[in-house]
Amino acid sequence: MIMNVSPKKWLLMGLGAMFLSGCATTATDPSRQNVGTTGLLICAKNELCPVVTVSWNESNKELLKLKIHLSSTYNKYDIQKVEFTNEQKSQSFAVTGSTEHDHVLGANRSTNYILAPVNLMGSLKGTSSIKMNIYTDKGIISRYVYKDGVSAPILGEFQKVYQ
Repeated sequence: MIMNVSPKKWLLMGLGAMFLSGCATTATDPSRQNVGTTGLLICAKNELCPVVTVSWNESNKELLKLKIHLSSTYNKYDIQKVEFTNEQKSQSFAVTGSTEHDHVLGANRSTNYILAPVNLMGSLKGTSSIKMNIYTDKGIISRYVYKDGVSAPILGEFQKVYQ
């Protein structure tokens, strides 16, 4: 029996088969995947608010990769280093490469990342504030991760790693 199938239906069936086979062949071992979550810092309405993505490898949670995104209508930033401080002690981290720049939805987005130990936030606990200082070619951008009992959304993302 020969079926009369239109070229349009053949095309759709072929695309469907390619899509399904592509999904089947790109599966990876979950223990080797990087897991990431994104959060904001504590920012006022008129401040540039960095977006930070925390990612880690499930098979090795010793180091976290913190990707910092700065989006500005007017400026591109060269992110040079990142420092976390609780006013008693601080930990500084150099970026791992050059800052990437792209243009997204009418804004300049500057992106770079650091590698930090998994216990970073735990080592800075015990005071009323934890601040993240982002050193750029246009000055230091300082925003709080924790201040006077208020946690930035990114702090919860850090805490997920410990579980």
